[in-house]
Amino acid sequence: MAAFAGGAALAVIASRVLPPLVAQMAGTARANAGRDPFDALADDHRHILALLSQMVQTPIDATVRRTQLLLRLKRRLSAHAVAEEDVVYPMLHDDVHATEDAKQLYGEHAEMKMHLFALERMAKDDPRWLAVAHELKHVVTQHIRQEETVDFPKLRRALDDREIISLSGNVAREKALLL
Repeated sequence: MAAFAGGAALAVIASRVLPPLVAQMAGTARANAGRDPFDALADDHRHILALLSQMVQTPIDATVRRTQLLLRLKRRLSAHAVAEEDVVYPMLHDDVHATEDAKQLYGEHAEMKMHLFALERMAKDDPRWLAVAHELKHVVTQHIRQEETVDFPKLRRALDDREIISLSGNVAREKALLL
């Protein structure tokens, strides 16, 4: 019985604790090697927009495809949002003193989550589904534009190399908690 309990504990540690720690070390290593963590966030943005573009191009009878794309989007967007909400936005708030920008970005994430919830609950062949998907894409596109042209550059200028390396590791850790 003790061996089983020990094995179960080891499995939990290996599956839930190690991935975020390994991701944090990898994110830190990437930043130490010169990879900009804001570029990694922008890469996430490109993947999210690609999923949204695919979603809004689905025909009304493609219910399985819509469901698949929505689940992929939700997973990717959730991991990305957690990283931003738990690491990037607090740094924007505290280190750049961009309180209103941080609040706006948090609010936009809440709006995205409400659209995702509506899409998830709605029948995938409901004629309104596509309109909600388009609304979500618009909100996400505007949000990305704000982050990439205003907020990320502000934060990049405010942080020193050590803080950028820390941000990179912390973002990778937070994303690994959900992926």
